[in-house]
Amino acid sequence: MAPHGTVADPRTGPLEVACSRQQQVQAAAWFVGVSLALAALGAAVSGAAPALVPFILAVGPAFIAVGLAWREGHGALRRLGRSLTLRPADARWYLVLLIPVGWALAVVGVAVALGEPTTGLFDELTLTAVLIPLVVVLPAFAEEVAWRGYAVPRLLGAVSPLSASLVLAVPWTVMHLVLLLPGGTNEGAAVWPSVLSLFAYSVVLTWVFIGTGGSVLIAALVHTGLNGVVPIMWGVDPDLSWALRAVLAAVIAVSVIALGGFRRLAGRS
Repeated sequence: MAPHGTVADPRTGPLEVACSRQQQVQAAAWFVGVSLALAALGAAVSGAAPALVPFILAVGPAFIAVGLAWREGHGALRRLGRSLTLRPADARWYLVLLIPVGWALAVVGVAVALGEPTTGLFDELTLTAVLIPLVVVLPAFAEEVAWRGYAVPRLLGAVSPLSASLVLAVPWTVMHLVLLLPGGTNEGAAVWPSVLSLFAYSVVLTWVFIGTGGSVLIAALVHTGLNGVVPIMWGVDPDLSWALRAVLAAVIAVSVIALGGFRRLAGRS
């Protein structure tokens, strides 16, 4: 095991998968297939037990990933667990933790520039708002263990890091669209911002995960931030905020790609 606070040896680290390319792709396909079956279950019970659906969709894939890693053997489960505590050797990667705050403030700034009133813009930042990050941290870690920690390394045997982020964005988006069904936590929200946001998040989180040497810890903290900074935007009209969040998330993702963030990951993966 690598010393705490450094990137693990690439031969035994979280990005390493000790099986053939075909087996890696099959493992990723099994993970996606079972997760989508879970999404279908979530859709079926969304009307009867809407409070359970977000938990099922977030935590369910983590259990699937753990089960598949255990079945895979060859230290796969140990590497998956190690990714939860792995910290990047390059301290500059900690700067990505600022992305969610900058993104939220940019949404507010653009909304004001478009005519949103500034009076009472941050009045809703109460103690309840401060507790939001604590509520979303567990689902964020569960999702990152599954989608980045387990699925991404297995796709890297067949596709590039950018392609892996886009391929996984499809089922990950489908999972989240269940929340837009009647009774869901995002019922009534426009579909296109959800799709655009999730594709953008997948790109950014995959970039962070691979760039940090396979750190689910850092990717999950960024994910927690993306969900936890939402109270900053509570003072903006909800429909406008929903759209701006998606557009600016896409701007961040496109910037990562355009500035060569994924080209620099080629050697790592």
